[in-house]
Amino acid sequence: MASTMLTKRANLQAAKAAVSSQASRARIVRCRAEGEQGIAKVDRSKDELYFTSESTLQYLDGTLPGDYGFDPLGLMDPVNSGGFITPQWLAYSEVIHCRWAMLGAAGCIAPEILGRNGIGVNIRWFETGVIPPAGTYDQYWTDPYSLFYLEVIAMQFAELKRWQDFKYPGSQAKQYFVGLEAVMGGSGDPAYPGGPWFNMFNLGGKSEAEMKKLKLNEIKNGRLAMIAVFGYGAQAVLTGKGPYENLLDHLAD
Repeated sequence: MASTMLTKRANLQAAKAAVSSQASRARIVRCRAEGEQGIAKVDRSKDELYFTSESTLQYLDGTLPGDYGFDPLGLMDPVNSGGFITPQWLAYSEVIHCRWAMLGAAGCIAPEILGRNGIGVNIRWFETGVIPPAGTYDQYWTDPYSLFYLEVIAMQFAELKRWQDFKYPGSQAKQYFVGLEAVMGGSGDPAYPGGPWFNMFNLGGKSEAEMKKLKLNEIKNGRLAMIAVFGYGAQAVLTGKGPYENLLDHLAD
């Protein structure tokens, strides 16, 4: 009886080992299949790359503007994406954040520069009323709190329409908007809608090569602007001064 039990136990262990081996082979096959689908579409041997790896270059294939193969956290990896955080959304949101940062960087420093030259009011960006403890400016056409809530409502409306255009490209041409539906149709690419509103001076380039160069310039300047806005905030906390005043102090030192 003991020998029978030992034989059964040996057969059971062998069966488990066989199943485990089959599962391991299946995982290897699936990984290889996924790897083959993720092979880079272009040769990046001559591209300017920073802190990249072979696994990163499987999905960063050089088609996005400003793609230097830099993704140490794997945020753009399609395998790790889920919900609304997808590679498409991350690429789109970077362009939008770049544009807001460029506007913000210019808007924070412009009042200081103009005010010191006798044009307008010399006021630091954090004293405009958005952060009451830092200071409140009361020379608007209405009080800062009413203006803030009006801006929230207006921005919410604009951002919802932008989100809808990202989810359903071209859908804004089908929604009533005071007779301006035709100019809201977009180009099919929500990051670069074009048209008479978003390319009114026809600066979008006359060829694909020109458009590619403009996209690259925009993303480079936008990334620099995001760092600049972060620097504005850090300097305001540490020195209590605006960016232009910090610059003058630095040049005078």
